[in-house]
Amino acid sequence: MNNWFDFTFLDQTLGLLDEDLLQVFNLKPEYVQFSLVLLLVTSLMWVVRPVIEWIMLNHWSTMASYTTSVLLALAFLQLVDRYAMVQKESMLPEYYWPLCLLAISSYGVLYSLLKVIKRTWVHFSKRSKKRAA
Repeated sequence: MNNWFDFTFLDQTLGLLDEDLLQVFNLKPEYVQFSLVLLLVTSLMWVVRPVIEWIMLNHWSTMASYTTSVLLALAFLQLVDRYAMVQKESMLPEYYWPLCLLAISSYGVLYSLLKVIKRTWVHFSKRSKKRAA
């Protein structure tokens, strides 16, 4: 697989997050990783959802697109994890996978919460319009 894909961009990207640079901005690596994985899932959902909606009807499209996005994110994170393996030990911190899974599930919870709030708002605004008329 190394012949098909050039992994040197991972070296350059991981080099940007050295300890000195994080200390300058007073950032913890956990927060940066959480934000990046949340951004990854959000961008994948933004790209995958129209494709899934085009392929299938609107029934279950949100669930299918979220599931596809999560699977793509997990595949990418697994690729990063395998790339960081040095013999039998990983160069990544021990909180890598728990934090990635927390970011992915947080996106799902936030997305669902925003949908519920939107539906509730629409329901109450229609109700108030009926009372006013």
